[in-house]
Amino acid sequence: MNKQKWLIVGLSLAMAATLGVGISACGGDKDPDTPPTPTEHTHTYDAWDYNDTQHWKYCDEHGTDKSNIDETTRANHTFKDGKCECGATEGGEIPDADLDTREFYVVGGGMGTLKNGTWDGPKAGFQFAKAPHKDANGNTVYTFTMELYSADEFKFIEKNAITQETDESGNSKAVWHDELVFTLPDLDVSSVTGAFARASETSDNITVLKDMDGEYEFTIRTTKDGDMKANKVEVRLVKELEPLGVESQYEMYLVGKIASKATSDWPSMLGVANVPSKCYKMELQDDEETFAIEVELSGYDQWKVWNYKVGNVNAGYYPTGIDGNLSTGGGPDGWYRVTWKVGDANVTIAHAHRYTVWDYDTEEHWKKCVANDGSIDDTTRAPHDFTNGDTCECGYKQAADPDWKVKDDGTLESYTGNYENMVIPANLTTFPALGDLFGRKQSNSQYYPSDANWQKVKSVTVAPGNKNFKMENGALLSADGKTLYAYFYYNTATEATFDSVTEVKQAAFSGNKNLQSLGLPNAKTVWTGAFAYVSGLKKISLPGTELLYSGAFQESSIEDIELDGITGFYGDPFKSASNIKSIVFGENLSHTPRTVSFGGLTVTNITFTFKAKTPLTPAPTFYYQFSGKIYVPAESVEAYKAAWTKVADKIEAIPTEAVSVAPVEVAMLPEKKD
Repeated sequence: MNKQKWLIVGLSLAMAATLGVGISACGGDKDPDTPPTPTEHTHTYDAWDYNDTQHWKYCDEHGTDKSNIDETTRANHTFKDGKCECGATEGGEIPDADLDTREFYVVGGGMGTLKNGTWDGPKAGFQFAKAPHKDANGNTVYTFTMELYSADEFKFIEKNAITQETDESGNSKAVWHDELVFTLPDLDVSSVTGAFARASETSDNITVLKDMDGEYEFTIRTTKDGDMKANKVEVRLVKELEPLGVESQYEMYLVGKIASKATSDWPSMLGVANVPSKCYKMELQDDEETFAIEVELSGYDQWKVWNYKVGNVNAGYYPTGIDGNLSTGGGPDGWYRVTWKVGDANVTIAHAHRYTVWDYDTEEHWKKCVANDGSIDDTTRAPHDFTNGDTCECGYKQAADPDWKVKDDGTLESYTGNYENMVIPANLTTFPALGDLFGRKQSNSQYYPSDANWQKVKSVTVAPGNKNFKMENGALLSADGKTLYAYFYYNTATEATFDSVTEVKQAAFSGNKNLQSLGLPNAKTVWTGAFAYVSGLKKISLPGTELLYSGAFQESSIEDIELDGITGFYGDPFKSASNIKSIVFGENLSHTPRTVSFGGLTVTNITFTFKAKTPLTPAPTFYYQFSGKIYVPAESVEAYKAAWTKVADKIEAIPTEAVSVAPVEVAMLPEKKD
């Protein structure tokens, strides 16, 4: 902290201009018609000043404008014939009649001496001490010393005011008034600078700047009947003080009449213990200097920023003591960011965006500020979501699709389109069975789609905003890619793979003629008719499939099937599959909710491989003309024959050279562009 031993009293040249006081450099140009031009000056310490016990010399080239003192001349008084060379009188107080009778005080608040201060008026503990004698220039001397910390705020007031009035003869004279006066029209504070600043351009208040903590002595010199503008304030740094920590010095709140917080009112500022619970607390920011809060304010609210750490009623107000309330300045109702910085005399109030109002176009929505100033939150920009109906949460209602009629619960009620270019509506949450959507291939089954309508489809897309479905590799999948609902007939790809799929729905690949290679490595459940009527696919490996439902391969052209992860199946998944040559079951096949049946197979010479060491019970049902082979683990051959007596003559050990059907490896294909 760069502090001078004497800080000649002044707020700045700007304050001097405001207060109407001219300042010129010591030794500068004195021509009143031209601006002062500073010149090099050597101080001449030839004027005496003193207090009760000591005296010193100072440079007095400009009369009472004391720009420096010579500390080497500071010494105790030496009296001869009752007088010291400085002009002090030995032991003697000068009669009161020869001294000013003015009373000067400090009012304000802060963390040092002013922590117990007030803005309301004179308080005995904050009165300037009056010297019992005049100084060498005939001025009455008043002094007050106080500890001050950053952002402390104060001003000088007097109890006995003096004004200039004209008598009956037209002569000007000084007239005294005993009433309390808060302004000092005849007190020059234009030189309080360095450690201090004016609280605002229109205020008499003085604030302590950041890092200028210290003990300061203020001196006022007055003349009883002289020129009022000769009355000046001086300030001297007595000693530096270690700055207080921000958190120990400040606990900031908004207090006042704030409509959005019914319990915040002026009575809450009266120093009671529960004040913080009734006010808005400001948070200390990362710079550890700034306190800020975002609060909802009305244009009619009035409030102040208040430091709860200051232990008196009024002294904790910022920025200007009790001089005026803060407001939005007539701004609109809404959210505002209120900021106060340590060492800064000003409170800033700026609009704070609150993105709570929806705006949208036909494709997407976003949130905008309540102030409707065009500011939007891009993080909220997203496609419309019609998960819960035909109206998005933003308020946008999608245009009705005449082809689809969707119930309130998101299920299909009916479809009346021509099937050629289908758009899955945004509010459809449950995909229907293909037989219900496309008409039934078999009158008694909702699973299989009518060939006529199924084969009309030329393209399928998902409407914007639908979060339940997506198109990938020509198939309709759930949004997470785990459920495959339909691999549409129009697809011409010969290869496809779906690594994320864990469930293949009923009739999903129904009637496809083009697929020759299909990868479903993680499909755990394969439902009824999933590969029914597929005519191009010859081999399929489902290593992750655990449950297989009846008719899964009905009337398909598949020849070789590997189900290495199978745990069980329902009904007869292979009925009417007339081209099957071999089926391999893994060692975990044990799930038998009912008798396992292969009776629907019309092929008599199929090769079955069962890797489980324990035979299923009851024994599976085989086609009565079955003439194929049943391979089982070598150590389990006799157990299988004993359990499956009707086909015991067909059971043999798995050949050591036997090679199971290898999983089909295919590359991912790009989604078909519809």
